Amino acid sequence: MRSFRGKLLLATPELVDPNFFRTVILVLEHSNEGAIGVVLNRQSDLYSVDVLPKWSESRDSSSLLHWGGPVQEESLLALGLCDEVDDELGEAIGHIKVFNLNPETLDMRSILDARLYSGYAGWSAGQLDAEISTGGWIVADVDNSDPFGHNPADLWSIVLKRQNGFLSKLAQYPDDPRMN
Repeated sequence: MRSFRGKLLLATPELVDPNFFRTVILVLEHSNEGAIGVVLNRQSDLYSVDVLPKWSESRDSSSLLHWGGPVQEESLLALGLCDEVDDELGEAIGHIKVFNLNPETLDMRSILDARLYSGYAGWSAGQLDAEISTGGWIVADVDNSDPFGHNPADLWSIVLKRQNGFLSKLAQYPDDPRMN
């Protein structure tokens, strides 16, 4: 089995499920048991500090909470961009870390940027592989800045533009091709 851990999944234009339409998902774990990822390009209208008061310690304390996916939306997950590799902060994908929200205070010394997500995306054993093989997702490399851009809604197009060949043209694909 090929693992897509650390890769981006971009919903193809044909994926019209409202939970995943034009989403960009960072795959955090992928094994024979299934996969877990976080949607990077959907903001809520709630402030992160309103749902997690200690988030005020983060470098991005005035940020909006992001919607990470339809699974366990009441749970919180945080991604941080670290200036160095620090195994104490959690699992790393390059300089991107999933960090522990359980301590009384958050240690944000080596965090350059951070985002808080509500929920996550999940796939059962073999499900993600099947969805990719049937053309539901485009697999792309992640850039350390992808989870932390100022306009998350533009991330789908941004990632597609940096792809080679035909994939880069999809960045301009209309929301509804019948209206083109």
